[in-house]
Amino acid sequence: MAAPKEDYDVCLDKYTYIFNPSLLQGKVAFITGGGSGICFTVAEILMRHKCDTVILSRKLERVQKSSKKLEEATGQRCLAIQLDVRKPQDVLAAVDKALSYYGRIDIVVNGAAGNFLCPVESMSFNAFKTVIEIDTIGTFNVSKAVYDKYLKDHGGVIINISATLAYKGQMLQAHAGPAKAAIGKSFSPQIILLLPMMM
Repeated sequence: MAAPKEDYDVCLDKYTYIFNPSLLQGKVAFITGGGSGICFTVAEILMRHKCDTVILSRKLERVQKSSKKLEEATGQRCLAIQLDVRKPQDVLAAVDKALSYYGRIDIVVNGAAGNFLCPVESMSFNAFKTVIEIDTIGTFNVSKAVYDKYLKDHGGVIINISATLAYKGQMLQAHAGPAKAAIGKSFSPQIILLLPMMM
């Protein structure tokens, strides 16, 4: 029998506040990739500052489990939605669901990502395409959908999770480097110009 997989997505045992604990009270964050990894903790910190959240992932069971953990640890609401950011119609439906549930979206965190270690000579055409679609096109899909449906009229903040892979090459990351470069160098400056920070 295989040993059970260790659960890395656990909430903090304790949290020391630097900012006002109620800093984000009444706000709602829409977080792709929020079911695990970096964005699970991003969701937790926002929730510890009284922000309600929507966490989204391709794996429904994982995002539901994560939502329950986050609600129990913080006392805030966390809506779990299954989403593949590569599919615009699914993104639009997820935004509608979040707005129906909360009535607003103030913060978008684009954290959904696909990555794996692979030498370029062994990488398939589809593997490269998939990472570009999740990281880069998914970031655009979510940003545009939330902007069109809410932020354009109400203001808000979009945060894109990227990486420094574009500054110097990294072994086994020929797919993730271009995907993250597109996010860091193309989307962020335009979003800063378009969206006033109305927090």
